[in-house]
Amino acid sequence: MNAGSQAEGPDGPDPRLACGRDAALAWDRAAAGTPPDAHERDCPHCNAAFADARGLDAVVHRMASQELEPPPSMMDRVMAAVLTELRPHDLLTLSSPHGPARLSRPAAAAVLRHVVDRMDGLRARSCRIEQPAGADAAGGAPHAADVAITVTARFGVDLASVTARVRQMVIAAGEQALGVPVRRVDIDVVDLFGEGTT
Repeated sequence: MNAGSQAEGPDGPDPRLACGRDAALAWDRAAAGTPPDAHERDCPHCNAAFADARGLDAVVHRMASQELEPPPSMMDRVMAAVLTELRPHDLLTLSSPHGPARLSRPAAAAVLRHVVDRMDGLRARSCRIEQPAGADAAGGAPHAADVAITVTARFGVDLASVTARVRQMVIAAGEQALGVPVRRVDIDVVDLFGEGTT
């Protein structure tokens, strides 16, 4: 079943939670540290969006604060891998003040799957990231990507609400954790699981 399609508004898909609140606005308020209003304090959908925003923020800060201590042989191993296995179609292009940078597409997909796996009631199955040629046309962000992700959901969750949350999580993680602007997120719910199972 495809849960990625939503009602179209004047500016494209309408990413609303099941309670009617805009998922992006709830996300922005949580990310800014704005205290929940009366509705958000009592609404399970808004509470879940706030929890997702706080969780992603914690993951990004934890990743940024980790001190890396590569072994002495790391440079040789990296260069050997680059020279023997690097394929242009496995790389994403990132904007940089020093010219285009590159990011492994499988590594980026793994980060987005991990972000979804941390959400309550969802498990990521697969993630595909494409950077169409001319993605920055018509005033869009340079090197913007399209993401297609498949998930399994816990039986009984509100699919419209959780897919709106997935969309916001993927967009935010793409920009904050990977440096890849995400212009589109297609979500397919491919299976359901019960309590205590994945």
